[in-house]
Amino acid sequence: MVKKCLKNKSKRVTCHKRYKIIKKVKEHHRKLRKEAKKNLNRHRKDPGVPNILPFKESFLKDVAEAKMKLEEARLKNIEYSQTYKSQKHEDVAHSIVQHDVKDVINQSDVILEVLDARDPMGTRCPEIEEIVLGENKRLVLLINKIDLVPRSNLEAWVNYLRKTHTVITFKANTQRQSNHLSYGKPYLLKDGKMPTKGFGTSELLSLLANYSRDPSSSLSNTNARLSLTVGVVGLPNTGKSALINTLKRQKVCISGNVPGLTRQSQRVRIDKNLFLLDTPGTLVSKSSDASDLVLKNCVKPEMLSDPVPAVEAILRRCSQAQLVSKYKIEEYNNVSEFLVKLAHRLGRMKKGGIPDTTMAARSVINDWIIGKITYYTEPPYTNTVKENLDLSLEDHAMDISEFPTN
Repeated sequence: MVKKCLKNKSKRVTCHKRYKIIKKVKEHHRKLRKEAKKNLNRHRKDPGVPNILPFKESFLKDVAEAKMKLEEARLKNIEYSQTYKSQKHEDVAHSIVQHDVKDVINQSDVILEVLDARDPMGTRCPEIEEIVLGENKRLVLLINKIDLVPRSNLEAWVNYLRKTHTVITFKANTQRQSNHLSYGKPYLLKDGKMPTKGFGTSELLSLLANYSRDPSSSLSNTNARLSLTVGVVGLPNTGKSALINTLKRQKVCISGNVPGLTRQSQRVRIDKNLFLLDTPGTLVSKSSDASDLVLKNCVKPEMLSDPVPAVEAILRRCSQAQLVSKYKIEEYNNVSEFLVKLAHRLGRMKKGGIPDTTMAARSVINDWIIGKITYYTEPPYTNTVKENLDLSLEDHAMDISEFPTN
């Protein structure tokens, strides 16, 4: 009888055999990589749970429930983190901006509230106006972007707003150079477009010079002026920084179509007696509709999780004929049909030829923000008899009769 060996066999092998195994494994892996490159859509099949496993159905059910619970927990964590971060960011940003605006009001002698000519009432800040009037400081309403509305509409808004406040009409300079920005009287170019130079500057500077006159000076020295600090406030993207650049005749403040470029207040000297304070866009109350804020360009369109309500608001403000002519599409019955036709027209398609209505909606919002979709609002009350525009120093404004008809 052969005696059994209690010791384990040694795992030592010859070098020839060990290197041969390594070579075989390496060659096998190389073949697998080569096959994977040839058949990109081919994947190893999951053998799954064998049929001979007892209680297979209950086992698969438990696995599915566990996966579902993990997925629900993951989605809840993502949603909670995004909501918490956005709320925290909004609270901090809102408090910082409101604090900056209040500081600017306290430091200023005159407050310029910049309004968008397309929607002057919608771009006013009642909270800021209440603070300014409570401090017994001068408030001037400056209607910017007047080249985007018809002359008759601008006249109606000036007549309406002048009943309660001093009103200035203005167009900021949009030239590309950084220095020697020009301004003058409005006129139309040969192609019917408005010039890039600014206008309304002389009237605004004359009004501010009148405010800075020294009341204690003698009648013989009527040019004596005191130092005047002017705070520029308003909603984001109404043209506050562009206004300062136009008055300074050089680009000292960052401006653009994107809201929120100005992060903190900035003091700019225009001449030896005039200083302007640029402020971040004033945030409105948190209860405001997100779609309305996007259409006013107060927040970025990318922040909207669902852009369709904003497009619905655009369809309510614009006529169907205008949008059909603009996008070269057929007539539509509702917003869903409009977005489907527009997605086909713009080539915004998903896999399988499904129209990407979300991307089409964002395209419409971007066109609205940059001014490709023209619109303007009417004042709450329009006089049938037009008032004569008084160009006194107290109610200085550009002569709208010189303004070209769009």
